[in-house]
Amino acid sequence: MTALTKAIWKLRICQDTRGQELLEYALIAGFLACACGAALPDIGSSVLVVFSKVLSVLNPIADDGTGSSPVS
Repeated sequence: MTALTKAIWKLRICQDTRGQELLEYALIAGFLACACGAALPDIGSSVLVVFSKVLSVLNPIADDGTGSSPVS
């Protein structure tokens, strides 16, 4: 490859902005997830309690009579 061809390819790569918005949205979502995790450290135990209550209600309903429950 000549130097001119390499320079043209570098310019094309720098001008290509496809996918840039998706990357920005992914970075924002990751930042928000980290910020929420840092700001609300006790939310995990609260969610666990809610899901445990829901599971305890659904287990008897899902029981098919054989003693085994498909929801676990």
